[in-house]
Amino acid sequence: MKLYSPALLGAPPSVIYAGDGEFRENRREWIQAPTLWTVIYYHHQNTVYLNQRAFLAPPDSMCIFPPGCRAGHTLIDGETSHIYCSFNLPATTGRRYAIPVQIEDARAYLPALEKACQGVSQDLDHPRAFIWGFLFAIAEGEYVLREHEALYAAESFILNHLADPLRVPQIAEHAGVSPRQLLRIFRDEHRMTVQEFIRAKRVQEACRLLSTTSRTIKSIAGAVGVPDLAQFNKLIRAETGTSPRKFRSTPEHL
Repeated sequence: MKLYSPALLGAPPSVIYAGDGEFRENRREWIQAPTLWTVIYYHHQNTVYLNQRAFLAPPDSMCIFPPGCRAGHTLIDGETSHIYCSFNLPATTGRRYAIPVQIEDARAYLPALEKACQGVSQDLDHPRAFIWGFLFAIAEGEYVLREHEALYAAESFILNHLADPLRVPQIAEHAGVSPRQLLRIFRDEHRMTVQEFIRAKRVQEACRLLSTTSRTIKSIAGAVGVPDLAQFNKLIRAETGTSPRKFRSTPEHL
């Protein structure tokens, strides 16, 4: 089954990071920031992970990782060259599109992608134009999302309100389904309850902030909706086996 991510394309990216090189690890996992998409062009074959799914990325393919997902890849052969580009999509209203998670033959996009990524450090106008145009070129109509409409709405609401108290009836109302229906959808797709999904996303975002920012632990706890420091410490320890402070200081997380 082809996978898609919903996206609002009403405005071009305003933040862009890009680069290329060789992977240093045979397997790498990461958590996408809640506001950033990442496109990776794989010159060589890899196994790619997106949340609970794994699939093959053939040579000269692209994968588009949406905000807030747990992502990763495992190398299959000795060659590891790749190009990546991370960006935001600042639009908050307008028509919604379906962005495919994978383009199996992306060779036609490679020259423009290389040129855009090389220009990021000098002038963002061309990279913005390329990414925006690229997304419109690969986007499909919203109709392909209808099978998982409630799931996408619920996930988006959760990611955008991690700092707030979240209740299943509130999320279900936003998604346009009953709490019972929402629970079934999450169990079918994620193999977990809605509350377990919320907990997992809070832990993921907390670990990302601990690893990549210098924000205080108190500030991070509030940002993920667990302002009680004792409760936050207990949550992180339960999931990682260590305290937030030790997690931050561990070299493998930096």
